[in-house]
Amino acid sequence: MPYDPPPDLLDRDLVLAFFWKFSVFECALRRAGFVRPSRNDAAEADWGRFGKSIRGRFVEVGATGFQDAVRTLKEASPRRQVVRDRQLGWESITRRVNESDEEFVLRLVKTARNNLFHGGKYPDGPAEEIARDRAILQAGLRVLEGCRELHKGVAHWVREAA
Repeated sequence: MPYDPPPDLLDRDLVLAFFWKFSVFECALRRAGFVRPSRNDAAEADWGRFGKSIRGRFVEVGATGFQDAVRTLKEASPRRQVVRDRQLGWESITRRVNESDEEFVLRLVKTARNNLFHGGKYPDGPAEEIARDRAILQAGLRVLEGCRELHKGVAHWVREAA
C-alpha cells in the first residue's frame, strides 16, 4: 500500500515544527528529571509533574502571543479519540478537579501531539476543522516555547538539543 505525501491542506512546515519542538521538549523534560517509568520500565516524560512544578507561573511568561495561545488551547481544546459501542468518536477534554491552568494546558498540548502523531487527526473534514487544527498546533508551539523558560533545567536541555 503506497503512502502518499501529506495533502496540501496540511501545513507541513507547521506540523514538522510542532513535532520537532514537542520531541525536543519531551526529551528535555526527561533529562531535567521529569521522568517516570511506563510499561516495561520505559522512560516516559512526566508532563503532569512538570505542570505541577510550574503551577501558577503562566503569568510570568511575557513572550508575545503566549497568553493568547493559552486562551486558544483552552477554547479550541483538542478533543481525544474514544471508542463507544465499538465506534470511533471524539470527546472533549475537561479540566480535572484542582488541575491548574499549567497542568491542563500542557495536557491539551500533549493531546494535540497524540492526535497528530497517532493518526487521530487527518484533514478529512471541512476546511474550518483544518483551520482549527492549525490554530491548536500554533498555540501548542507558543506554549512549549513559553514553558521552557519557566524551569532552568528544562531550558538548559532544550538549548542543548538545539
